[in-house]
Amino acid sequence: MRELGRAINEAVADSDRIAQSISRIKANGYDVFLMLDAVVGLNKRANREAGSQETLMTKQDRRFLKSLKIRLDEEAAAAETDPESRLAITPQDVKFLKSLRIDVDDLR
Repeated sequence: MRELGRAINEAVADSDRIAQSISRIKANGYDVFLMLDAVVGLNKRANREAGSQETLMTKQDRRFLKSLKIRLDEEAAAAETDPESRLAITPQDVKFLKSLRIDVDDLR
């Protein structure tokens, strides 16, 4: 982790673009204080055979996808068999779809 931190610091310190930007700011009469905060997350990978195409989902992955309103295939399949989880379209939805010139007569 320290090596990664040093590499990031060196990349910023050696950047000509950053140095030029700081020089322009100083030329306009300002002092520059640059503080970067990098958050690095680590997650131990499970041992898998080389070349394996299987993807493992963590709890964080599932929570993130759910926050984006993305369902996994098994969740979508379960919802299709559940009559209570049918799509409900509100009057606002109909108005929006019609504004996009989408025919909604078949959806009701």
